[in-house]
Amino acid sequence: MWSDDTTWGGEFAPMEMESVYIPKGLNLLVDVDRTDLLNAIIVEGSLIFAPNKNDPLHERYFDAHYIFVRNGTMEVGTEEFPYTSKITITMHSELKDPFLPIYGNKVIGCRFCTLDMHGPVRNPPWAMMEETANAGATTIKM
Repeated sequence: MWSDDTTWGGEFAPMEMESVYIPKGLNLLVDVDRTDLLNAIIVEGSLIFAPNKNDPLHERYFDAHYIFVRNGTMEVGTEEFPYTSKITITMHSELKDPFLPIYGNKVIGCRFCTLDMHGPVRNPPWAMMEETANAGATTIKM
């Protein structure tokens, strides 16, 4: 578990701009509500985000410059067990920042991996808009 000090060798969870390596065979469960802004997350095992089933208004925030899943798994809910909390994964970068070849920067890169992101089924699976969404718009009226 991310919150467990033993996960980090008896130390504390990664701090601002640190990187995290998740080796093959390790399943890291993100059970904290917010992380510091991390540099790179390299996943060869599993990075799993767990919802809080006891709080329907629960929110989780995960911030990084790069998440690269190589031969591993990143899971934010599955089809069988959808993610029921609200989650905001924010990728940070600027045009001048270093980039991963082929993938770029501000990226969740996936190479020979499983990326599972499933939330609750929405009915209807669409929304009515009050106005046309223009290219580059950050908000629209629904």
